[in-house]
Amino acid sequence: MIFGLKSVLRMPSIAVALALVSSVALADSRGDLVEFKLPSAGGSTHEIAAGPDGNIWVTQQNGDKLIRVSTSGELKVFDVEPKSGPHGLRFDKQGRMWLTLQFANQIALVGFDGEIKKRFKIPVDDANPHGLGIGPNGGVWWTGKTANVIGRLDPESGEMKVFPIDAKPSTPIYIAAGPDGNMWFTELEGNRVSRITPEGKITRFEIPFENARPIVIFTGPDGEIWFTEERGNAYGTITTDGEFKRFETGVEGGKLAGAVFDKDGHLWVQFNTPDIIQKVGSDGGKTTYELPSKKAVQHRITVGPDGNIWFTELANDIVGRITVN
Repeated sequence: MIFGLKSVLRMPSIAVALALVSSVALADSRGDLVEFKLPSAGGSTHEIAAGPDGNIWVTQQNGDKLIRVSTSGELKVFDVEPKSGPHGLRFDKQGRMWLTLQFANQIALVGFDGEIKKRFKIPVDDANPHGLGIGPNGGVWWTGKTANVIGRLDPESGEMKVFPIDAKPSTPIYIAAGPDGNMWFTELEGNRVSRITPEGKITRFEIPFENARPIVIFTGPDGEIWFTEERGNAYGTITTDGEFKRFETGVEGGKLAGAVFDKDGHLWVQFNTPDIIQKVGSDGGKTTYELPSKKAVQHRITVGPDGNIWFTELANDIVGRITVN
């Protein structure tokens, strides 16, 4: 059964309506893997993050939705304003939720009730803010996917700074804090992993493998910076000095999406082709999980507040959970 509740947030220059839907997701399971079907958003289930409230949060970009998923699979669906395109999703050290509104060209602070508390307009037309990262000093960093820029928002003062990437093609896609106090980001079409200092100085490192299309980037428990390759069928690391290492998956026709380390230091690698997730042990041994659904086009993966592995299937509008034993 689905219940509807509408809440309206009025701001000085804009009225924002958010509708809340609560339901229990339909689940399909295969052993330790369970899939929860979300309300359809036309094949657009994107980012996923574990919230400090003990829930999983997900963005559906084309459907303009923000979804809260409990660890048992109960859903609450919030309608964000039309044509805003919520995508990047991160929680800062104070537990606040931040979104990139890619189509609206804004960064938004959102409450756990689904309401947009503050919005910050990006001072570059059609920047298309995509990835989102929280800096060591609390700055909210974002990638301007089509404008080839990196931005930083001071969440307290509201000051926005934009730093151009002096290279084409680039297409900055994801950004994360490194172990060196800098931010690191991937250049999807530039075939680079790059570093930006808090002051905005950018250093680019060419991936020594042709047309890798680097996607997700994050700091691992080993202190190295990890990234996945969509076309390279591999994942790799880069040191803060720019030294690369690469690990081929061995999966025939594999195209990678996200990756994450669990609390025990195992690496979980997500594929958008084929429909599998691999767990890589510290000894290099691999366990493969096959999704019940097909043509999923997986997108992102994270560790939930329950210690289990949670992931999104973009094309099927599904959130999945793998129980970690």
